[in-house]
Amino acid sequence: MQISSIYDSNPDRWKARIAGLLDFLREYGDRRITLRGCRELARLTPEQLSVPGVSLLVATVRGQSGRQLAGISFVSGYGKEACLVAVHPLYRGRHTGTALLSAQLQRLGRLECLVASDNPASLKMCFNSGLAAVDLISGPTGKPTLLLQSPSGRSAATLPQEGELLCQNPS
Repeated sequence: MQISSIYDSNPDRWKARIAGLLDFLREYGDRRITLRGCRELARLTPEQLSVPGVSLLVATVRGQSGRQLAGISFVSGYGKEACLVAVHPLYRGRHTGTALLSAQLQRLGRLECLVASDNPASLKMCFNSGLAAVDLISGPTGKPTLLLQSPSGRSAATLPQEGELLCQNPS
C-alpha cells in the first residue's frame, strides 16, 4: 500500500479527480461521512492544499490494471472543518484507515475529528492513530459523538499537571 498526496494544477483534471473522490466517499463511506465534510472537499482547490491544516491523501494498492484506490482521507482546518476517511471494503481490517489518519497526523502535526459513538471501526482507527477522546457531544445528527484529538491538540488546561490529583473526590 502506498500513501500519497493529491494535487493537480490542471483545472479539468482536478475537477475530475475530486468528482472521483466524492464518488468513492459516497460509495464506501457507509453513509457516515458528513454532508459538511463532503461539501468542503467538493469546494477544495489545489491552492487550498498549501494552507496549513489542509491535506488530501490517498492510499493506493498495485492491481492488475495499475494502481487502484484503496482509501482516502481529507482534513481541513486541522479537522475542525472536515476530517474524512473512507476505505474500500476489500482493504478494511488491514489498517488502511489507520495508516491514512496516522499520515495526516504526521503531516499536519495535530488533528481532531468527531466520530459517532456507535461507529466502533472508526473509533478504533482513531485510537490506533494516536488520537484520544476528550469530549462527548451531540453530533450533527443528534447522536452521542466523541471529539478526538491528537495529544498535541489538547490544551494544557485539560491535562493533569504533575502532583495534581486525578480524582478530586476519592472514596
